[in-house]
Amino acid sequence: MVFLAMKRILFSILVAIAAVSCVGQLDDDEPDVGGGSTEVSEGAGIILDFTATWCVNCPRMHEAIEQAQAARPGKVIPISVHFQDQMMCDDGKELIDRFEVAAYPTVIANMDAKSLTTATSAELLLARLDAAASSKKPCAVEGQLQADGTLTVSVTAQEAAGYTLSVALLEDGIVAAQTGATENYVHNNVFRGFLQERLWGDSLGFLDAGVPVTRTYTVPDYGTKQYRVVAFVCHDGIVNAAWASGQN
Repeated sequence: MVFLAMKRILFSILVAIAAVSCVGQLDDDEPDVGGGSTEVSEGAGIILDFTATWCVNCPRMHEAIEQAQAARPGKVIPISVHFQDQMMCDDGKELIDRFEVAAYPTVIANMDAKSLTTATSAELLLARLDAAASSKKPCAVEGQLQADGTLTVSVTAQEAAGYTLSVALLEDGIVAAQTGATENYVHNNVFRGFLQERLWGDSLGFLDAGVPVTRTYTVPDYGTKQYRVVAFVCHDGIVNAAWASGQN
């Protein structure tokens, strides 16, 4: 009986130790994938990368995003939204306010606020993309960018519903000092603003399945800077499909 009692006491102690060891275990090096699927989601997804030149850990997030892109070529489209540095823009500040971003770096997958994380992990980013994609309505978006800066975007829904279209202007190759990296750090995917009329996307109305619709935009100063565009379609505020004119 004494032996049995001692076993019970030892078991209780071990359980207590295990419980304590789990508290606060989650950090940037051991991210929780949040139950997201590890399978490759269909179509490309958007990663909003909230960053800044004064942010010491932001280069680590850039590396994680590049690793996620390498793992899924053409399926991960980053948009780097800068805060309180020379690359900050008005539409970027609106995004920061909308998602109440309070730490840098922070990423959000497919415009889904529930996916917000500060963990610098490619595995976690892909899991967040998959989780945000789980409720997608099938949709396709394609773009054609002409040498004169004329952009034509075609959207085809596979399920009848209401959709919105957003077009983000990005710039690559900006050299600026980055805390935590170098004085000549090259910043890519820098968000310069939206091209659509309405900040959170132009309404495409209720689309019938299989019937394509097109919209035309003009990219300002195209050809004079390293500009690219990203077009993405949303339903209920969540990205369903995305297309980019080029990837890094």
